[in-house]
Amino acid sequence: MKMTLNLEGASPEEVARGISAAEAVFAEAGITAEEAADGMFALEGWDGQSFSEDAEPTEDDDAAAAVWMKANKAALEACCAGWPEVPRELRLELLE
Repeated sequence: MKMTLNLEGASPEEVARGISAAEAVFAEAGITAEEAADGMFALEGWDGQSFSEDAEPTEDDDAAAAVWMKANKAALEACCAGWPEVPRELRLELLE
């Protein structure tokens, strides 16, 4: 899978810097981007089911989702380093 980063106004170099930062977070955590995305998907699915006990994510899902969120934050900070104002959000995504 290919990781992408969507942030209006970001140059290709800034995007590459953000993706590298995200990849470093996954490597440090010892999980793949796919595993982290799966955890995030489980967490979002639980939210979508109104936090039903039947859909509650596992501890592994929670941990993986936390890594995804940390990678997203690292990507945002690296991509926008030196910007006068850092946006609140960017979209780190995996594409097949």
